[in-house]
Amino acid sequence: MKNIAFASDLDRTLIYSHRMLEQYAYKGAYELIEVLDDRPLSYMSIETKASLQAIHQAGWFIPVTTRTTAQFERITLFQQEIKPEYAVTTNGGCILHHGKPLEEWQAIVDERLQECMPVRDMLRAISELPVAAWVKRTRTAEGRFLYLIMKDEFLSHIPLAELRLWGEERGWQVSLQGRKLYFIPKPLNKWAAVAFLKERLHLEYVYGAGDSLLDADLIRQADKGFAPSHGEVLDVDLSLEPTTASGMAAADEIAASVAKKMNTAKKPSIR
Repeated sequence: MKNIAFASDLDRTLIYSHRMLEQYAYKGAYELIEVLDDRPLSYMSIETKASLQAIHQAGWFIPVTTRTTAQFERITLFQQEIKPEYAVTTNGGCILHHGKPLEEWQAIVDERLQECMPVRDMLRAISELPVAAWVKRTRTAEGRFLYLIMKDEFLSHIPLAELRLWGEERGWQVSLQGRKLYFIPKPLNKWAAVAFLKERLHLEYVYGAGDSLLDADLIRQADKGFAPSHGEVLDVDLSLEPTTASGMAAADEIAASVAKKMNTAKKPSIR
């Protein structure tokens, strides 16, 4: 049955850094799925991987990530084993179809980005904020948005509520994920890209999952949404129901639940 999809965020939802593995003391087996310059970066549990393979067979598995396309392509699992036909990268700024950007969606995003402060102006404005003194490195993602890699010792001092209001006034979203402080134009929206695919693929039902503020619409607007109990999004939306588990075990819980539901829907009813 190809009219059901699982559209899920990746980092801190389905895949985890070594730091997150240590923080939540995962007990199960997992494997390395991303390496950069011979340095291991990300892992996925064997259980989650098996569930995703079942989902991929039963319906559509659509990775939805804030990663750029280049960063997404580093995840070997999605290049070699589970090869999703569609993927959303750059926080909704790009939809990949068989690894190539959909030009129709690119044009829509370009038009919507005219509504908010340009990246160059936002970068200048951020440099004048007090938080700029706590930044280790600044990165621009495909010219679409910005993220600041913060110094560890200042993470607990970041005035997130103030920054979110400041960003809101300029048409931007602010989200802290690990050591990365993201500034993203509102038109770059994960659910907007998934909604486009829902119409394009004539999807009848979409499961959504994510952990950050940037995933809020994806979780809320999906027919059924999941948020891991460690997720930032739960701090700003108390109406969302968290998983029982945290860390990589939350990924197991989410993926297993979706796989079970999709495989049940796939089976014909007995009369």
